[in-house]
Amino acid sequence: MKILITAATDSELQAAREAAAASANRITTAVTGIGIAATAYHTTKLLAAQDYDLAINTGIAGSFTDRLAVGSVACPVIEYFGDSGVQTPAGFSTLFDEQLLGANTFPFIDGALRRRLPAVLQAAGLPFPPATGVTVQMASGAQPRIDALQRHFCADIETMESAAFFYVCLSEHVPFVALRAISNRVEVRRREAWNIPLAMRGLHRAIRELLLLIENNIV
Repeated sequence: MKILITAATDSELQAAREAAAASANRITTAVTGIGIAATAYHTTKLLAAQDYDLAINTGIAGSFTDRLAVGSVACPVIEYFGDSGVQTPAGFSTLFDEQLLGANTFPFIDGALRRRLPAVLQAAGLPFPPATGVTVQMASGAQPRIDALQRHFCADIETMESAAFFYVCLSEHVPFVALRAISNRVEVRRREAWNIPLAMRGLHRAIRELLLLIENNIV
């Protein structure tokens, strides 16, 4: 199976490199950069240059919920662009709310981007808790913004890349999956409360588990 594994930063990709070295799959790893624009550009270039059976995006995330503790790994199944829209006197309004874009304009379904798994993983199932993600260009660190995101999207996690990865893979019809290890709560910014080393260890275990699952279920 030909697999592409991407991450925003080199440190987030290190776990994937280590897991890929022990895998029987043909794996390419690539750093795509931080944020929506860099992720969309570099992921598109990678998928245009070569055909892949599966694309995997990995990295860390903030959690809105106690259900996803720091160090745990979630598997986003639905993604939203959290700050793509219009600021009105009443607050934030999405492109779909404003009818600037139809909610079912490809690749969106009811205003959301929904994961597309390859058949091998649909049959096997994934051992990671599913999550709804919101992708933002400015990480949340103030309560009014956190509250607004929760009201609009009811998200479990926040990232700066996942929706862009979903968008490109869906547009290019490439099966994909994302893994996000929780490094912090989405709260009033307290950088000292983050635990990136713990998240990275969880991410490393999850990638190894995912690659092994793929190997064991390829017919």
